[in-house]
Formats: sequence, structure tokens, C-alpha cells
Amino acid sequence: MPKEYLPYIAPLIVVALIAIRLTRATKPRQVKPNRLWIGPVYVLVGMIAVFANPLLGRPFANPLAIPLYFGAAAIGLGVGYLRARHQEFSIDPESGAVMSKASPIAMFLFLGLFLVRFGLNQWMGAGPQTAMAGRLPSANLVLYTDAMLFFAFGMVTASAWEVWHRTRPLVLAHRSGEVPPG
Repeated sequence: MPKEYLPYIAPLIVVALIAIRLTRATKPRQVKPNRLWIGPVYVLVGMIAVFANPLLGRPFANPLAIPLYFGAAAIGLGVGYLRARHQEFSIDPESGAVMSKASPIAMFLFLGLFLVRFGLNQWMGAGPQTAMAGRLPSANLVLYTDAMLFFAFGMVTASAWEVWHRTRPLVLAHRSGEVPPG
């Protein structure tokens, strides 16, 4: 394999993984509404572990930290809400299990953003092979990665809340013997 093709392997792997995920997303899978709180708690515990570690510096020392963290969390909340809104829920009449079928819209959006970013990187002459060549990372790199933790927390929390909010009527209707709302 020629060397000039090596930088394109990672993007192709990402596209392949998204394609695999799209095919799996069309199949219903079980959702356990009483366990939706676990994801946000995992991310929160991870955030506490990162921010409590004295070796990683002081995450709130930068004056831009708090607004950046709030902004990242707000964007994460919006993305998580939209992600959960693009899921279809049903209930198995025999078992009472809540089933979820993801809409491919979110995957197509992610794939589109990924391809746009990769294309812009190529167009601007940086290319994947020279993205960090000869340059030190930004002094604010840790600040930005910390912000991504807040984004992830917001996304997981909003997604879990919206899934719970949308599946609760299905579970209650099944328990009472009613036909769940469509």
C-alpha cells in the first residue's frame, strides 16, 4: 500500500463504522428506562475523577473555563435531546419491554459533519498527515478537552432524560392494560 494512502485509512474506518452502526440502528433493541440514570452517573464520576486529580492542573483557573464549560454543556444538552427525539419507541405486548429503533438522521448528520471537516482539512492544505506536524498543541488543549467532558455529560444526561420521558407513558399504559399511545 503506498504511503500517500495511509492518512485516508482512519477516515475510511470511521465511515465504515458509521455504516455498520446505521445497519444495526434499524433493528429494534431493548431499552431499560429504570437504568437510564447509569450513563450520566458514569460520566459525572469520570468528570469528578478528572477534575479532582491534582496532576491535571486547575481546570477552573482559566477565565474562559466556566463560560466554555457552560456552553459545551448547553450544546451537549441540545445534541442529546435531538438524538433522543430521533428514536422510535414501542413496547413488546408480551414482555412489556421497551424497544428502541434509532432513526438514521443522527448518523447521517454525524457522517456529514465528519466528511465536511475532513474535506475542509484537505482543502486548506493541512491534510491528515500534516495536521500537527511541527506544531505544539495549543496551550488551551486541556481546557478544550475538559469542555468536551461537559459536552458529553450534557448529551448523555439530556438523551437519558428524553428517553425516560418518552418511554414512561408506554410503560405506564402497558402496566394498566391500556393500549400504549402511538
